[in-house]
Amino acid sequence: MILYYEKFFDVLELNFSFYRMPSREQIIAFLDKTRRLEFSVKAPSVFTHERSYTAEDVERFQYTLEPLVESERFICILFQFPQSFHWNDESREYLLRLSEDFSGFDKVIEPRNRSFLKSEVLMDLEVMGFSVANVDAPRLPGIFVGPWRMVGAINYVRLHGRNIEQWYEGETSSSRYNYLYSDEELKEMRDKLIRTFDGSVTYVFFNNHYRAKAVVNALRLREMFGEKVKFPSSLRSLMSPSLWE
Repeated sequence: MILYYEKFFDVLELNFSFYRMPSREQIIAFLDKTRRLEFSVKAPSVFTHERSYTAEDVERFQYTLEPLVESERFICILFQFPQSFHWNDESREYLLRLSEDFSGFDKVIEPRNRSFLKSEVLMDLEVMGFSVANVDAPRLPGIFVGPWRMVGAINYVRLHGRNIEQWYEGETSSSRYNYLYSDEELKEMRDKLIRTFDGSVTYVFFNNHYRAKAVVNALRLREMFGEKVKFPSSLRSLMSPSLWE
């Protein structure tokens, strides 16, 4: 699958690593099978949700990432925290420790709680060595969705869809990502990317993965930036929103 993926995209966000610590062999296999893909790696849940990691966990994760870094195809570690993780003195101390433990690695943090959406907090995170992910998601109370800005060395954007009806009440955990961005919304996104990042290198990942909607939207956005896109004919038929009704 990764060989097919590389025909269409330049970057890949590895998410399986959140559920289980990846092995060095897996990372090496990804590198051996591809020629140009760059990778970001989502931190295992022990660092973000359980927040009970040990020195051995740090050593093991860093050892796993070494081949990526050495290949110069490493983007960053993505630390995505749950909405229950609020900004306070305790969380600040935790993030400071996390930043120090991974001081040699590019790091992006994606908070989910709106308490992080303050200029002084974002500045503090940048001083710690984090870049902050900009997101698109339903505008629900308490969720970290706000004006996009450049915080840190890496411009990192995650687009989760806008399925407000199923964000909390979906039948399955993936239901919240059942959303197909319209062309109008993608044009809005393109203009926002240009306006916010002023042509600097920016990594954009679609997380509205339900039934391959992320793939459709990602390819369409590339077209909107004037790129010649290899768009599989089987996927072009999925661009009609009526298919998802």
